[in-house]
Amino acid sequence: MFNFNKDKVQIIVIEDELKEHKTFIVSPKKIKIAFFSVLFFVCFVSYLAVNSTLKLSHVAKENGILQEKIARLSEERGNLSSQVSELEKEKKQVVKALSQRVKMIDAIIKTAGIKRKLKISAGNRGGVYIPVENMTTDQLYDSIDTVDKLISTLKIYPLGVPTSGKISSKFGMRIDPFTRLLAFHPGVDISNKRGTPVKVTADGKVVRVGRWAGWGKMVVVRHSSGYETVYAHLRKIYVKKGQWLKLGQAVGEMGSTGRSTGPHLHYGIMKNNRWVNPMKFLEVAGNVWKRR
Repeated sequence: MFNFNKDKVQIIVIEDELKEHKTFIVSPKKIKIAFFSVLFFVCFVSYLAVNSTLKLSHVAKENGILQEKIARLSEERGNLSSQVSELEKEKKQVVKALSQRVKMIDAIIKTAGIKRKLKISAGNRGGVYIPVENMTTDQLYDSIDTVDKLISTLKIYPLGVPTSGKISSKFGMRIDPFTRLLAFHPGVDISNKRGTPVKVTADGKVVRVGRWAGWGKMVVVRHSSGYETVYAHLRKIYVKKGQWLKLGQAVGEMGSTGRSTGPHLHYGIMKNNRWVNPMKFLEVAGNVWKRR
């Protein structure tokens, strides 16, 4: 029960059925203070509750974003690992191919007796060689450039195969088939059927075309390496004087023109006006030639 007057508030508390009671007298000022204190506390607690809820919501949102980033990074990491694995696999393949090519080119050069000016920086031997497995990317590319230069160099040496067939007469002294006397044969004869394609064995320029004494129809090609190759006893000629030819390009067809006992190609190589044995070049080209 409350009794209000101007200066004070009387609060009567009835404790039991016997109408016993206690009386408290409180000033309005204290009531106001208590009311506003409670109101402030309620507002403060409400603020804390709302603020905490907002912060938790923000944290939950950030946590979701972080989880997405982690998932994306994990996926990217997996992709990068896959790419690295593929690159390593590709590098091993390139290294293997480069080593094989370097060895092959080095063997060709040595067999042909060509002096090498370029240094090869790949391989698995000692000396000037560096194991390709330990090479950096720059060194690998440098080695590829070196191999490309070597290949370009090899194209100007007569290392190709001029035609298919069987060697019927070798370079050097032999019994002439017409005079039956000992005579020098400045090349090799490769026998096959008429019309068999004859191809130039290196890049070069045609310097002679036509008939020439006992050689019959012939083509002479000069190469920038200083060598000249001769293709004689042709049935047909496909090229003209002054024409530039690429390695493997057809110069004509095998025949039996001139001083000949049957269809074959006389293949000769010259350097500094001296005849060179073509066999060392042919053996380099594959060592598949059969002798009679």
